Amino acid sequence: MRNIPVDISSLSFTVAGEPEPKIIDRATGEIKKDAEGRELYTIPLLPQPNDDRRNPVIMVTFPSVDFPRIPQGIQVRPVGLSAFFWQMNGRAGLGFRAEAIRPVEAARA
Repeated sequence: MRNIPVDISSLSFTVAGEPEPKIIDRATGEIKKDAEGRELYTIPLLPQPNDDRRNPVIMVTFPSVDFPRIPQGIQVRPVGLSAFFWQMNGRAGLGFRAEAIRPVEAARA
């Protein structure tokens, strides 16, 4: 899997829903972790400008040491955003990862 950096310099991102943990096993509730042992979460983000009227929201995976409290509707900056192509069980798609999701106010500080 090759990650391709995404240039976000001309984009803004609005949180379109609550963060959710990436669950490995629904029976146990175990959360998937990255190589550094941090739990992985997904968050729906609405990039602007955006021409894709059929699917304007992107799901971004990011690590966090505890459950992220990121409210819907705020503007955020996905730090280190990258895209990757995936294939699994006859399905394929484009995924997104970020090293962190930061509120715009915190990104300026």
